[in-house]
Amino acid sequence: MMAAQKAGGKAVSWRIFLHSVRQVFGNLGGALRVSAVLMLAQVLVGHFLGAEPMTDRLALEEAIRTGQLPVARLLLAMVLQLVLWLWLVVGWHRYVLLNEQPGIVPVLRPDRMLGYFGFSFLIGLMLIPVALGLGLVMSLVLGTFFGGAAGNMPLLLTATVLVVYLPTAVIAMRLSVTLPGAALEGGVPLMTGWNATQGQTGTIAGLVLICIAIVIGLEWVILQALPMTGPAGFVVMVVLQWAYLMVGASILTTLYGHFVERRALV
Repeated sequence: MMAAQKAGGKAVSWRIFLHSVRQVFGNLGGALRVSAVLMLAQVLVGHFLGAEPMTDRLALEEAIRTGQLPVARLLLAMVLQLVLWLWLVVGWHRYVLLNEQPGIVPVLRPDRMLGYFGFSFLIGLMLIPVALGLGLVMSLVLGTFFGGAAGNMPLLLTATVLVVYLPTAVIAMRLSVTLPGAALEGGVPLMTGWNATQGQTGTIAGLVLICIAIVIGLEWVILQALPMTGPAGFVVMVVLQWAYLMVGASILTTLYGHFVERRALV
């Protein structure tokens, strides 16, 4: 019986992932109408406001060392890119769940964007003690049974993923199922997603593992097959970021539609 339940959970996780991918690539025209202009605007903001140090570790270290870190420009770039990201994901949730059609860009809804940001911020705050607590448990277990993990990097990485990252990611995803609701209307309770996914922890864990495996596998293949330097590398990076953003938003949309609105997975 337990084996059948686990197999069923894995099947649902895979169906949710495939459904989310089809939302984007099976409706590529709609996805691009919602996201293309706003994604391009994000890239231009980063370029013209000199946000390279935030994505290039060596550039960041050099800017800090020489005292030339453009703090004001970086903060402005971060704020503008956050606004554009909120505009995009709120527009995408509303496009899928309400069939709200975009023009050149989705309708700007500052109230829904602010609600989405507020919930995201609160979820982030809720995750801090969870991650710290799990990290403490991991340290105590490693110290008690393995004498610490100094010099044993594979053990440390495995323990971090299994004890800290995976449980935190599962909790984060369950809580974040609320976010599409915040994009649709005000007054959605913060714990809507958590309550709706009660008993679905295995399904959510399977979905997290599928996402991790797909990202690792995809990036390995791309690194082997495509150049990651110069203009071609920049284009590949932007396309990957777009795909991750859209599929990630679609996963939350699918979870909200299925577990909160009780829509069928097709």
